[in-house]
Amino acid sequence: MSFIILIIFIIVCLFVYFYKLRPNSKINIKELYAEGLDMLVSGKYKVAYKNFKEIVEKDSNNIKAYIRLGQVLRQGGNYLKALKVHRSLLNRKNISNYELIEIHKNLSMDYLKISDVDKSIIECNSILKIENNNEWALHQLIILYRRNKDWEKAIEYLKAYFEKTGKRDDNKLSLYKIQQSKLKIKDKKFEEAREILEKSLSIKPDFAAAYYFLAKSYSEESNIEYEKAISIQNEVSTSLKDSNQYNSYLEEAKKILSKAIPLWVHFSEIDPEQSWLVLPLLKDALFVLNRYTELEEILVKLNNNFPDNIEIMASLADYYSHKGEVERAISLLNSSTEKHGSLILDLIKIKLKLQKSGNEKLTKELDKTINKLSKDTRYQFSNNSSVSDMMWLLEDNDENKV
Repeated sequence: MSFIILIIFIIVCLFVYFYKLRPNSKINIKELYAEGLDMLVSGKYKVAYKNFKEIVEKDSNNIKAYIRLGQVLRQGGNYLKALKVHRSLLNRKNISNYELIEIHKNLSMDYLKISDVDKSIIECNSILKIENNNEWALHQLIILYRRNKDWEKAIEYLKAYFEKTGKRDDNKLSLYKIQQSKLKIKDKKFEEAREILEKSLSIKPDFAAAYYFLAKSYSEESNIEYEKAISIQNEVSTSLKDSNQYNSYLEEAKKILSKAIPLWVHFSEIDPEQSWLVLPLLKDALFVLNRYTELEEILVKLNNNFPDNIEIMASLADYYSHKGEVERAISLLNSSTEKHGSLILDLIKIKLKLQKSGNEKLTKELDKTINKLSKDTRYQFSNNSSVSDMMWLLEDNDENKV
């Protein structure tokens, strides 16, 4: 009888231990996971790794902990090991859609860290197969296609992202179209480039950057015709036919270049702060087209409309200088330099003094320096306090523009 009582007592004790006194492993795992997340956010990757590692050792079916474990490895710099952890999860069964999306999301980020953009894109597309308007995947695809300079695809997913979020950014869409046109100009597909730029202007009328690249498309196309003429000119023997062909190419080059003139002028009118980008081009083009006298009228009008613009003022003073109207140029600068501090204006003023004294050699040397400085994008952009879309468009590296 006492033996039976003892057995019952032992059973009761075991019941109490297992169901009342033994630490609850599920509660412990939740605490470890919460602490691991805190450590991950705080950048304490070693502690976070230890927590998630302990969880998966206790519960090998905890997919979320495995995902976080891989995330810790990636953020700690161990990209390949993170990729291995996340990739292994695809072999698991009974994974929820939420978990599967998180796995593909992390795989996309893992591949991006090892610069495998194409595989990163594949993982985003895997997410869209599960959830066709997943906001994260759409946004990530914009970044990835931008990284690949595939602007057509970037625009496609940018529009999808707008539709998903209900927020439209016409400035960004126009900028992406301009980037797309840049590739067309580079490939000498000028008509296609202009079609894209016209679409950009239909989205955002009077977008200065679009006019800049429209003008560039004509300028680049003109150069091709001009080079054809030069190649004939450089031939050892030229026939009458070749001479006619030379003139034909030269006239075509001038005809195309003339289309850039009003575009550069309009660019200066709608974005005078960045007129320095086009004023030297405008000056050179008018000279080539034997229309140099038109420059004064253009610059005077711009100066009257934007009297505080240093670049326009400098260009007008320089024009007067080249015409030999030194006193007129000095008078223009004297009325303005007290209000505006500018290295280029100061240099022009010194050049004018040298010109007035008859020192032609130093005048020419200083003129070269002024011309070089006026076209230096690093100098000009560093003096522009506003964040410039043009700066991004003129850079080859597109990584920093989201």
